[in-house]
Amino acid sequence: MKLPSNDFLNQIILNRSSVGIVILNNAYDILYLNDEAHSIFSALLAKDLSSGENNPSKFNKLVVSTIKNNLGDLSALSSACISHPNNDSTYALRTLPLFEPDNKRSSCTLIMIEGVTMHHKFDIKAVQKKFGFTKRETEVTFCLTKGFTNKEIAQALSLSPETVHGYVKQIMKKMRTTTRAGIVGKVLP
Repeated sequence: MKLPSNDFLNQIILNRSSVGIVILNNAYDILYLNDEAHSIFSALLAKDLSSGENNPSKFNKLVVSTIKNNLGDLSALSSACISHPNNDSTYALRTLPLFEPDNKRSSCTLIMIEGVTMHHKFDIKAVQKKFGFTKRETEVTFCLTKGFTNKEIAQALSLSPETVHGYVKQIMKKMRTTTRAGIVGKVLP
């Protein structure tokens, strides 16, 4: 398997250096993990890494497992939000399949992980359970609490604005409200 050139990867990495970046090949091997991603995943996985041993192989397997469990198939654009198990931190994960100029199949995937600033406590799992939301409905609701427009939600979640509109209508139906403000009012304390 041909890997992307270093110049190609370095250009991508330099453009997003303020967020955590992981690059996986199609066999789910970690090709790159920056310091920010290492720091975030170390915090998220602290419980699983608490044995005190410094085992990079175990760490890498846990990182890949966390990514796969939250994002699934990495061959397409996808996104998810994950919460830190012991504090109020929330992180957004986004994938970006990487293609070399002459290759029609992605040879690896860039995963960005970054902290999400919350002005109000939003318990993702509780909201999902309370209203019977799908994963995607939960993500759309989360974006609504941040004041995103349909266009901004579509961009953040790699969806069309029409698809977002459909999700918002379904969320309103499940929550028995007719406004976006009604949605936000029911999920934020």
